[in-house]
Amino acid sequence: MDYENFKEQFVEDVKEKLHEQGTEVDITVNTVNKLDESYEAMTVKPEGSNIGVNIGIDKFYGATQDGISYDDVVDKAVKAISDGFINQPQIDVDSLTDYDQMKDKLVMEVVSAETNKEMLENVPHQNIEDMAVVYRFVLNSDDEGRASILATNQMIENMVSHRSSYTLMQWRMHLVSSLPRSRA
Repeated sequence: MDYENFKEQFVEDVKEKLHEQGTEVDITVNTVNKLDESYEAMTVKPEGSNIGVNIGIDKFYGATQDGISYDDVVDKAVKAISDGFINQPQIDVDSLTDYDQMKDKLVMEVVSAETNKEMLENVPHQNIEDMAVVYRFVLNSDDEGRASILATNQMIENMVSHRSSYTLMQWRMHLVSSLPRSRA
C-alpha cells in the first residue's frame, strides 16, 4: 500500500476503532511545523474539544513498511491517542490570548537560524550570529515531558488585540529586553 492510500485508510480505521471504544473524535490531517522538523500528522480531538493529540502518520506508515501488520499499527496508534487523552494537561484555551496570564510561562529557546529559516518568518525571534532566540509558552512540565507552544507572530497579535494598553511593539521590546547581552 502506498503512503497516500495508507493515510486515507489509517485515518478511517483509527476513527472507527476509537468509536468502538466509545470515543467520538474529529480527525484532521495537517503538516506540523516544529523547529528543526516538519511532518504530516493526524490531529485527533475529542468531539467538542479544542485540544487534541498529534501523531505522525509517517512513523506509523514506516512501521508497516518494516513488517508490522497494519492491524497492529492501527491498535498502537489508538493506544497512543487514548493515552494522550488521559495524560493531556488541562489547558485553559482562553488564557492563551491573555498576556497577563501567559507572561510567567514565557521561556527562550535557542535554535539554528539556518535550519529554521522558513519557520522564523512566522515567529518573533532575535538572531545572534548563526542562532536564533525564539519564545515558547510552557503550559505544563513534569517527569513525563513538557507541553509548550511556540510563540508565533499571529499569537502575539491576538494577545495584543485583547489588551489595548499593550502594543505589539511593547511586547517585542519586552522580548528583546529579556535577551542576554553579549560580552564584547
